[in-house]
Amino acid sequence: MAAESPKGCFFAIDSRIWDKVTACGMNEAVAYLALGCGTGRDNHTTSWSSQALHKYAGITWERGKAAIESLMNAGFVRLGKDHTRQDPRYELVALKAAKDESGGDNLIWIPNSIVKGTGSNEPSPIRRLRSAGDVWALRFYVNLYHAQNLRDDGGVNPQVIWQNYERKRIGERGINIIWGFKIGRKELRLRGPFASHRDESGKKNGHAAWDSVGLLEQMGLLTFIPHLFESSSPQAEPIHPYGIGANGEEPIETSIGEAAGTAAHLMCAEWAIEQAENEGFEYFCPVPRTKPDVQLIGVARLRYRPHTKRTAAWYAQLHMSGNAAISHYEEIAKGVNSRDERISKHA
Repeated sequence: MAAESPKGCFFAIDSRIWDKVTACGMNEAVAYLALGCGTGRDNHTTSWSSQALHKYAGITWERGKAAIESLMNAGFVRLGKDHTRQDPRYELVALKAAKDESGGDNLIWIPNSIVKGTGSNEPSPIRRLRSAGDVWALRFYVNLYHAQNLRDDGGVNPQVIWQNYERKRIGERGINIIWGFKIGRKELRLRGPFASHRDESGKKNGHAAWDSVGLLEQMGLLTFIPHLFESSSPQAEPIHPYGIGANGEEPIETSIGEAAGTAAHLMCAEWAIEQAENEGFEYFCPVPRTKPDVQLIGVARLRYRPHTKRTAAWYAQLHMSGNAAISHYEEIAKGVNSRDERISKHA
């Protein structure tokens, strides 16, 4: 898996506390994540301190110590059992219920790699976001993990943030309609994990949330992976990813997109494809007529993933369904080639 953490290398924080912590400032928010990364299986006690903040986030010892003291004064962190100056111990103060009144889970599962970085010597995401000085982007970034469900959505819930694609009917052959797609605008809804971002100031691109999205994309922390959906309905299920070679894709997703595109090109007249490409349509896919409202939607996906059971289930299912999709498009392409060959020989 690309940019994947080793199994078990993740931690959890409470989303209700996270929004309050970020209101304290950048260093406090970074310190809270670092302390959380240093917790054990209970996601509660940690031996990490200002030394970890200096090592992973680039915060000086004095400023790191001040950030932790600020978190303690605000009631988000307290001294742990057997704490000493030489051997510090802290506890993250948890709210009584891990679930909200509607039964939703308030825990955000985060990979350790956003704090510790990876073996590629790339600065950790929290170090890079701290250096950028945008606490709203850091807040948005962590909240994206709360909205991400790889197993069910292939990334962040597409009812919260997504990339639109314009659709055009290019041709038809047998039971299939060949559709062309071109990239459209991104949209998001400031609800659920992003409800707190409604009050952001500084509307450079229509809303400051888009500045956060842009920064995360520039840093390679967030990308949009196209997925073919049954229809444009909010209740539609994804059929499969349609990889386009973007950063953050799995190789098998790219292979699915290539197989679908190859089949579509073989099924269409060359002039029809060229005309569509001149109009900006880049991606093509044959789809059965029984799905007349099929749609391509860009699903937001975070580069670093917590290796939870849900992530493992997504990865296993992706390869199972992905190989089936590739075989399906290869069979279509093979059928087109064999029919064309028979026609040629008969002529």
